[in-house]
Amino acid sequence: MKLCAIQIPFIKRASEIESSVDMAIAELNKCDASCDIILTPEYTNAPAAFPVGECIPFAQKMTPKLIAAARAAAVRCNAIVAVNYICEAEAGLFRNTTEVFDRQGNSAGRFFKQHLPRAEKNVNLLDEEYTRKFRPATIVEVDGIRFGFLICYDTYFSEYVSLLAHARPDVVLVSSFQRAERKDILRMQNVHLAFNCNAYVLRASVSMGSDSPLGGNSMVVSPEGEILCEFGNQLGRMACTVGDIKHKYMRSNSFGGSMIPNNMFMEQARATWAYRPCGSMTVEGDSKMDYPRICAHRGFNTVAPENSLAAFGAAIALGAQEIELDVRFTLDGVPVVAHDSDLARVSNGSGMIEEKTLEELCKYDFGSRFSERFANLRIATLEDVLRKFARHAIFNLHLKDSDPGDIYLLHKMEKIVKMLYDFDQQEHVYFMGSDTVMKSALAVAPEIPRCMGAHPDPWNIVDRAIEYKCSKVQFFLPYMNQDMIDKAHANNIKCNLFYCDDPAKVKAYLAMKIDTILTNDYLSVAQAMN
Repeated sequence: MKLCAIQIPFIKRASEIESSVDMAIAELNKCDASCDIILTPEYTNAPAAFPVGECIPFAQKMTPKLIAAARAAAVRCNAIVAVNYICEAEAGLFRNTTEVFDRQGNSAGRFFKQHLPRAEKNVNLLDEEYTRKFRPATIVEVDGIRFGFLICYDTYFSEYVSLLAHARPDVVLVSSFQRAERKDILRMQNVHLAFNCNAYVLRASVSMGSDSPLGGNSMVVSPEGEILCEFGNQLGRMACTVGDIKHKYMRSNSFGGSMIPNNMFMEQARATWAYRPCGSMTVEGDSKMDYPRICAHRGFNTVAPENSLAAFGAAIALGAQEIELDVRFTLDGVPVVAHDSDLARVSNGSGMIEEKTLEELCKYDFGSRFSERFANLRIATLEDVLRKFARHAIFNLHLKDSDPGDIYLLHKMEKIVKMLYDFDQQEHVYFMGSDTVMKSALAVAPEIPRCMGAHPDPWNIVDRAIEYKCSKVQFFLPYMNQDMIDKAHANNIKCNLFYCDDPAKVKAYLAMKIDTILTNDYLSVAQAMN
């Protein structure tokens, strides 16, 4: 089976861009019946760097003749043709797309680039909304051949390669620019890709000039990780003949073991739960997630005991963007999740949390006061919550301040910050509390967002937030007015509101430009917002 990659020049002068597109079309027109799989490079309908807003209009002009040539080549050559281009995926939404055409010239499927660098979003103005939620690895099957895909920046993400490997492709099609990358790195990436996916890799790129040590290097790699063909910075069409396109590299299942496919050798021991939290259960970080939001105060605490795993799980399962939880320290220095220092309201214990060890606290029932259905529920530690819900929602982490002096004790803050990083939650959290907490947070982890609490001076909350470089404030009703909201926004500070359980009032708060509403009754308030 002959695999072909078309390599065209990356253009720096606007007057020459169309000539590069025409070269790709000419190469498609030259393909004959000996070609079985043909791939074009990234942005085949716009192989250049454009000023802001000019890429899509140019690509639109080039697309009809490019796609017509691809369809014609598929039919004429009885080949499978894959073209990467800027495609209008939905009305008015353009995406970096690899589209596969079967031997009859029909579209067999599309892959949309998962990882977009800043220029594609901010300069080329491509749609990225689809990248913000989990989607299975794209496989397009034609004539029994399973095609997987990566586009340029995608190749740098090993965890994404693992997802693709799990989908069992026979061939991975890589359309790319990678104009600044050394050839040894390009080789390493694609060898790694072929070896891990146990698939052939067909890569098509753009030439940066015959004397350039960077970029280019269209290639074919076998499932064993052997580079079968590479094209340097030449122009034209690279061709490489391979054997069985569904061939898999077989290796011993450890020393002396039976022979198994290489991808299964890795998959059988893959411990996804031990790596970074990922997949469909995770959400965007605090800096990326849209507003307005609902924050489930102490979880969905009208259906389960407050500050419990059950309350947090109920809120997250129903789509809460944020959960609020209160953190206190036990006598033996363990951060636990509880609002009151006094145990009496929420448990069958007595005394203060700060006066008890974790072992002592675990003897108490923290569920029955809410309902006998939650009898013998134990207090949750911060680690319990992180272990179960890291990156599932944004944590509004209310650090309860019972320390003497004018600063939340640094060793406490350091312990909390370490736990956040241990569970990869640092981009999905912000600290909420008093001035003393903000002072400690600013000293220990200035990179983690801070939210100024109302106590002890609610009318001056915005000025206090500015002093401690906070990115949020949490207003405490009734200590709030429109002037305070406007002043916060003028200083790039988001506004939380504590709290609203009345769905009828949600619209009014949103009209005031409140960004996040805390609520005890998550579902009814979320439905009102939606």
